[in-house]
Amino acid sequence: MKHRNILLLGGSGFVGRHLAIELAQRGYQVTLPCRRPHRLKELKVLTGITLLEANILQQETLNDLCTGHDAVINLVGILNESTKARFRKIHVDFVKSIVAACQTHKIKRLLHVSALGANQASGSSLYLRSKGEGENLIHTFGQKDLQVTSFQPSVIFGADDSFINRFAGILKLCKGFFPLACPNSRFSPVYVGDVVSFMADSIEQPHSHGQRYPLCGPETYTLKQILQLINQAQESSCHILGLPDSLSRLQAIILQMLPGKLFTLDNYRSLQTPSTCDGHGTSCHTSLSHFIRGLSTQYNKKTDYDRYRQQLKR
Repeated sequence: MKHRNILLLGGSGFVGRHLAIELAQRGYQVTLPCRRPHRLKELKVLTGITLLEANILQQETLNDLCTGHDAVINLVGILNESTKARFRKIHVDFVKSIVAACQTHKIKRLLHVSALGANQASGSSLYLRSKGEGENLIHTFGQKDLQVTSFQPSVIFGADDSFINRFAGILKLCKGFFPLACPNSRFSPVYVGDVVSFMADSIEQPHSHGQRYPLCGPETYTLKQILQLINQAQESSCHILGLPDSLSRLQAIILQMLPGKLFTLDNYRSLQTPSTCDGHGTSCHTSLSHFIRGLSTQYNKKTDYDRYRQQLKR
């Protein structure tokens, strides 16, 4: 194992937690810095994962963290801007800091997660343009001293994701119609287990150096079709009402002004770009439809119990 000691940046998120476990199970020593390590109790018990409290956005701290590591993996990203976190700061400036820290400590291996549809010049949203700029930067400035591999996943799903679970919660509470913005936006959802396995495989593969890998699942759906799958799995009576483009945009304008920013104009613009590989990416094998059907028992525990109780009364 050439790159035994790995610094995992952004490891406290959904994908990061799964990747940390995958790497530890393969025998890597993983350092995972984050602001609130006490929230990652499931990782504390695993041999091979070291949790540290740190602000990785500070260059001096990042430099210190890189000491003694053979490889760095960057998962840091945001979907919405706030007063403290801007797309350029997180997706571009932070990438420059990572490259500088790697060069200072002579770290040769760098893996980076971008996004499907990321394009510095023609991305449909600021999110996609900034993601594209950061990815270009890491490949351009890393050519001389770094062995860089980047990954461009479609929307990533799993049992503890914020994608399926968010919509499942909304649809479960819905008592009538759910107005869905951008219902015809297209995705090829990819399973988190497939993503982290592919990334872990790439660490020691020389042929992955300099490569950019689009990652997609085996099926392509519209956003409305994905919600319909969730609806069926949890036997919801909610009706999904696809909004036309004008109302989708209006919904984004209204919701971005509310606390939490459930949906913003930049999210709306991102959804104008299909998150699909169209035969040009790496196809992972786990089916979204099979996965969601497998969760139906989780969604319907109370329903199943009620049916069982009624049968006992007969």
